[in-house]
Amino acid sequence: MAQYSQVYDIDEQDSAVHQGYTAYRPPSHPHHPSDYGVYNAEKQAPAAAAAELNSYPVHQNPMQQCTSTNPQPRTLQRQPWKRRVGYFGWWIIGLGTVIMLASCAFLVYIWYGASLARQRLPRPEVWDSIVFEGYAARAVTLCSAAIRVAMGFQIGLLAAAMAATILETTGTRLSDLASLSMSRAFVGSASPWEIFMIACHRTSHQKKAVLSHWLIPLLSFVVGLGMTLTSTILLFDFKLVQIAAPSTTRSIALGIDVHQIMADTSGTSYWQSKPQAHWRFAETRPSASVNDTTLEHVSDTGDIYLAPLPFDNVDDRTSLEYYDGPVIVTNSRTACVAPDLKNATLEYIRTSSRVTEGLYLLAEIDTSTSWGSGPRINGSQVARISCRLNNYWDKMSENWALSLCGFTNLDISAINQSLQDPLSGRPYAFQPVLLLNASSTLNLNVAIPQWTGSDEDWAKVGSMNGLQMPKSVKEGPWTAAIDTNGTEVLKASVCFTALNMPLLYNVTMKGRAVLAEPKSQARYRDLEVKSENETQFLEQLGIGASSLDLEARGVLDLKVNSDPQDLSNEDADVVNAAIYDMMRTSLFNYHIAGGWTFNNDALMGYLESSLFWPAHPEHSYLVQTILKDTGDPAIAVQALFTRFSQMIFHDMLPYWTRDQSITTVNVKRVIIPSQWTGLIIVMALVVTHLALTFVTVWMFLASTKLSMLGNAWQTVSQIVSPETSVVVQAVSNGGMSDHEVHKWVPTTAFDDQIYSLSTSVDHQGLKVRRR
Repeated sequence: MAQYSQVYDIDEQDSAVHQGYTAYRPPSHPHHPSDYGVYNAEKQAPAAAAAELNSYPVHQNPMQQCTSTNPQPRTLQRQPWKRRVGYFGWWIIGLGTVIMLASCAFLVYIWYGASLARQRLPRPEVWDSIVFEGYAARAVTLCSAAIRVAMGFQIGLLAAAMAATILETTGTRLSDLASLSMSRAFVGSASPWEIFMIACHRTSHQKKAVLSHWLIPLLSFVVGLGMTLTSTILLFDFKLVQIAAPSTTRSIALGIDVHQIMADTSGTSYWQSKPQAHWRFAETRPSASVNDTTLEHVSDTGDIYLAPLPFDNVDDRTSLEYYDGPVIVTNSRTACVAPDLKNATLEYIRTSSRVTEGLYLLAEIDTSTSWGSGPRINGSQVARISCRLNNYWDKMSENWALSLCGFTNLDISAINQSLQDPLSGRPYAFQPVLLLNASSTLNLNVAIPQWTGSDEDWAKVGSMNGLQMPKSVKEGPWTAAIDTNGTEVLKASVCFTALNMPLLYNVTMKGRAVLAEPKSQARYRDLEVKSENETQFLEQLGIGASSLDLEARGVLDLKVNSDPQDLSNEDADVVNAAIYDMMRTSLFNYHIAGGWTFNNDALMGYLESSLFWPAHPEHSYLVQTILKDTGDPAIAVQALFTRFSQMIFHDMLPYWTRDQSITTVNVKRVIIPSQWTGLIIVMALVVTHLALTFVTVWMFLASTKLSMLGNAWQTVSQIVSPETSVVVQAVSNGGMSDHEVHKWVPTTAFDDQIYSLSTSVDHQGLKVRRR
């Protein structure tokens, strides 16, 4: 074919003349490579083209003038499987598979440990070290990178093996021959997409390609493409979650070491102070107690043991899930009874101070007030009390006109020794208080809508002086005092709250961490609920929720493991007495205006009285809410004094000097897998890739005989044969690119044939031959 000779340019013609060759003058022909885009004639037969090119010196070997150094020919035999894949190929298969399997195993280890952590089950210590040091996401990124690198090499090996398989079995078109053959040499970098495109080509002699020859490279390409997003896919499973960190042992100060110097204490009014926080605590309520009572006019909460958490930092409290060690345990049991009032009268007392001026109840309470084996107010003596009542408040208010007073001049030594705390084995130190609820008949705002201070107004105030209440009616734990006209004047209830000496116990606390401790927003003179968040501290105390559902309340479950110990390591009696007197004085002997009132938002009258008589709005809100919801004074008073005991405990934290060893488990916010989706996708891609790789290598070993992967010289030499040399020489002399060759070769008759790798009849050569 004359057109192949036209690839010589002017310089080549001059070179041919100088070497003694006859220069060929290119004729005009429609199939010249420089004009392969125009095709208007029939394709010429390959034999004629070969004959024409053979008439020119394109096949002469300039090395024939030199002494031959070629190795002696040998009979070609089937190459061993080790030699065909090559050492580098086997390293890619073996080491790459090990790397991918090891990386996948490590990823499963991370995901499985995260699953155990989310289920609150024990997990390996190594996993804890990786996660809590912040290396989980980094380790996953490194594993994904290792998988991608190993898989990239194996995909290249797969493409090379498939190229060799196609070349020795079904063959390919001449235009794809060079790419297919050279792919065998580039083990680790061959492209499965290129093999897929070659395998999909149809020819006149090959109506359809072998399915596996194009499907496997396509799947391998898709898997490789998906694996480029390995890190992203895996990290989609990660979330910032709270899990329990490893247990830690540390030392805290709890109790008093008489040899250490304590900080100076600062007095405070717990009644008029807002709690610094609604501190989390641990609690247990015995299912049954020998002291429980179900009498008609008695309301008893039973024993409620609470252990405040000895941590000043809020994060230490909210994140705590396990505690083992000593802690102070208190019993907040409260029982309220309907009292027997004697000589009950009302008196408006005018004093020199507007703080204490007001309406008072003067009464004697029978010593028998209580149940038979229950506590006594004043031993065997009659208890006398003077307690201030609400007599001027906003008549539109829905809150109760509550006031509370303590008893003075009591015989505190008269304790019922038979009534003992089951945990400590010591007698209860019950402290009595009187809770009063004034009726609307005492409200001056009804009788005097507009106070002017006139004699008429004062006359109405004085009309309450000496008001007798000879009758009383008991209803549950309340006693209704009735005047001579049969009008209910007030309700009263005597409540006994346990003020036992706080003692140390070795305990175990368990529970779930909480996001935050409850917060309230009760403001002065405004006790209305603004949002549901304001009631969370009530639920923490067991109000409005099941008291036994500790997890819903956000408190820990308490288990006491030892007998009680005194707070002090020496002089326990002296220290205990000092602490007990401080608590009793702060809660029961400290008041300015004759007790405390709990209707802050409705109180009217003198400004001085409005400032110093009400308890803090948060305490008032607590008591008012419980009484309006349950009507049970025992629950209200128990919750109030539980709050007080916590305030005292946390105020004392800076003053403890006795070292104690504790073991705790706190949750920590870490980034760990929260689902299995991403890992399953990656594992599926890895398994698919390995299956494709092993199948392809097996096909290569079973279907080929002489191809050796990773050998560049072999791949080059095998495509140069008498049947391809015409095109090879033409391309070489014409300086044609791959794109130009792919456009030119189909215009010839060569691309109508299928070429494959095979040996000669005498097995002396392995060349690409036309089928």
